[in-house]
Order: sequence, then structure tokens, then C-alpha cells
Amino acid sequence: MQESTRRRFLRSTAGVSVIGVAGCLNGEEEEEPTDDEEEDDEPVDDEDPEEVDYEVWAIDQGTNTGYVYVPDGEGSYEEYGTIDFNEVGGDVPHMVDFTSDYEYAVVGCTGGGRAVIVRTEDHEIVDDIETGDGSHFASFTPDDEFIQVDVIGEGAIKRIDVDLENEEFELLDDEIDTNGLHETFDNSDPICHQYTGNGYSYHTLGPSYHDGALVVVDVEEFEVERYFTHDVLPTNCGTIPHPTADKFYLTAGLPSDPDAEEGTVDAEGVGEWYVIDTEENLPIDTDGETVDEDDLDGTVESDHLARDSRGIDAHGFWFTPDGGELWLFNRETNDGVVIDPEEDEVIDEIDRFGPAEHDEDTDQRDAPDIMWSSPDGERMFVTLRGPNPLSGDPHAATGVNPGFSVLDVEEREIEEVIQPDGDNPDSDFHGIGVVPREVDGEFTSPPW
Repeated sequence: MQESTRRRFLRSTAGVSVIGVAGCLNGEEEEEPTDDEEEDDEPVDDEDPEEVDYEVWAIDQGTNTGYVYVPDGEGSYEEYGTIDFNEVGGDVPHMVDFTSDYEYAVVGCTGGGRAVIVRTEDHEIVDDIETGDGSHFASFTPDDEFIQVDVIGEGAIKRIDVDLENEEFELLDDEIDTNGLHETFDNSDPICHQYTGNGYSYHTLGPSYHDGALVVVDVEEFEVERYFTHDVLPTNCGTIPHPTADKFYLTAGLPSDPDAEEGTVDAEGVGEWYVIDTEENLPIDTDGETVDEDDLDGTVESDHLARDSRGIDAHGFWFTPDGGELWLFNRETNDGVVIDPEEDEVIDEIDRFGPAEHDEDTDQRDAPDIMWSSPDGERMFVTLRGPNPLSGDPHAATGVNPGFSVLDVEEREIEEVIQPDGDNPDSDFHGIGVVPREVDGEFTSPPW
């Protein structure tokens, strides 16, 4: 990696750019400033840019804009840069992932049907690859040699050959057809994935809970190692490995349907999470035991494997960097739990991830979607959906305050909500990521 302090705040340049834009907007030509005015207008560098520890990348899929924020040194955050995905037809930029050294990011764009690669040093788009309609999630393999892409619209897992040294990327011909793996997988499309420490990637299927399942892929061979059908693992959303243990976590969510028959799973909704033994690539049951492979043929079903998220529509989650806590939230009910990953038990509950709560006077509430922690483990950043969500069930994904919230990990409370375009009805935040300025091997993407 390049030197850890390679990113610099170009504060004076940024100030000139803002002034120039303002001058264009009011239609009047700016007078040349005097020497005294230049000195007065010079931004006050009240913080050494080398002291900034990380960047927060938050993606507004409603306006096709990525926003980069940094700590302002006073307990809050300030905007540092933007990424315009419209430049390359990156409609609905959905989720973001990074190389192991954080030098590059990849963003799957569901509307644009492509994966967009961004250089993190200067936030410049370096390439975009057409991968197919509904390219939901793209991520670099742990060795940074490939990008794997979950393509909903084609029911396929695809991969891109990566040459970072020359910034060259090529979509390969080989792909995995998830629809054809099992007779019940006709509508089961790849949604999200992440990697284990021993060479596999776990891909949840969906998008509906009723289409949920799990596919285990051998990353090096790019072949399906095994899969689990809906009656065993109805997982259709989040994927994350434990940072150090041989365990992997998955979520399964279903919004409640007010028009469904009372007492049915559709009427009540679903909030579940699951644990996998990555040494065996087998589920861990609610008693903490790895399930015997011979018992998976109809004798062990999801009710003995599912753990309760204590809300509706379990969705995003993230570990604290030390692996001590796993935070999980429910999108529809805007609440969540804190899990002890050693015992895989809920140790605390979080009342809300966005400030707007459902109450007797209104059914409007915030809808959290994706979460990421700060490198120091002090804060969690959670995207909040907008009033006109471009993805997900509107009943669960419609929110009030588009942007992202900052939560204090110790207090388990919202510190502030950042809204770059809060008054825009099209604003709809989904993906989020954190880029540490120094990579020392203790904080990776995602934590292994």
C-alpha cells in the first residue's frame, strides 16, 4: 500500500471550487480578490489532515451520488468529496466493498447493471463493467484477484478478472446459475455474499424470504461446494464472517403484509439470523452444536436453526472491530439487537437506528439498511432510506430521514443524523462503507 497518510485535505483548493460554483450560480462575475482578501479567505486549517483516521462512504442510490465524510475533529463529520455515478450510467448504486488495502472500491449498480470501480485516494471512477440487470452486490475476493458479483436479474453469480497494477478489469465468461441448482430455486437469485477464511464465499438467495436459500462457492475453483434449500436456511439478506472464529452469520427477513391472512408468516413478517460453522460449511443449531450433514435431509429444519432478531425484516449487521459484538437491525421496525458472538446470544437491544419511530399518531418511521463501524469501534454508521425507496418492499423500506445515522457504540444511541440531500424526495441511502487511512492488518474489509 502507499504511505498511510497519502490522502490529503486540499482545503484551499476545495474552498476555491465552492466559491467558483457559487459565482456561476448567481450569474455574476467575481472580482479578483486583493492580497488582503486572499489572506482573509484562506480556509483555517484547524486540524492536521494526517490526523483524520477514516472516511465514511455513504451512497445515495436515489440520486446516484456517493458522499465521502470525515471526522471534523469536534465530534461530528464534514463532507470531503462526492462521486457521481451518473458519469458512467451507474444507476442505483447499491452497495460498496473495498480491496484488502482499501486502495479501490467496487459498487454494484442494480439499475445500471454494472460494477463501478473507484480509486479511494482521489474518489475517481477508473472503470465500469457491464455485469447484468440487477447487479446487487459486488466485492473483491480476499486476494484482490477477482470481483464476484451477485446478479439478481440473471440469477447468476459472475466474476471479473482484476489487474489493480494496471487498473484493468474484465468480465469473465464463467458464471454460476443459481436458478438451476435445485428444483425449488426457479426464483432464487443471488443477493449478497462474503468470504470465509478458508476459501469459500457464502451467497444468500432471494430477494423474497420465500425464495431464500444459501449457496457455498469454492472461490478458487469458482464452483458450488454445496447449497442449502429454503426449508433449511431461508436466508435472503446479510452475510458476514466472524473476525477470528470459524463462524459466519446470515440474516433472513420478510416485511409484514397488512393484507395477508392473519396468523400467517406473511402477515407477521420475519426477523431471523443464522450461524454457520465455516470449517464444516454446516449450520450451527440453537443449542450451539454443528448439525450433522446426514441430518440435513428433512430432519433438521430452519425452526431449530433460526435465531430471533426481536423485530421484523432482519436486514443489515456489522461487527465491532474487536469482534466482541455483532450489531443487527430490523428494517421494518427500526430496532435491533447486540449479539455476543462467543455464545451467539442476544445481550442487549437497540431501540432505534433512525430518529423517526412509529407511534399512535403516524405510521411513518425510519428504515435502516446497511451498517459499518468506525475503525476505533466507537461508532456505527447506518444508512437510512428515503420516502421513495428504489429497492426493497415499500412497506418496510420507506423512511423519513434519508441519509445516515451515527450511533455511539457504548451508549447504543444515535449521536446525529447526516443528510447531504435531506429535502430531496428522491434521496434514498442504501450502501455504506468505511475507509481507514491507515491499514495495519487489524481492521479489514469486512472483518475476517
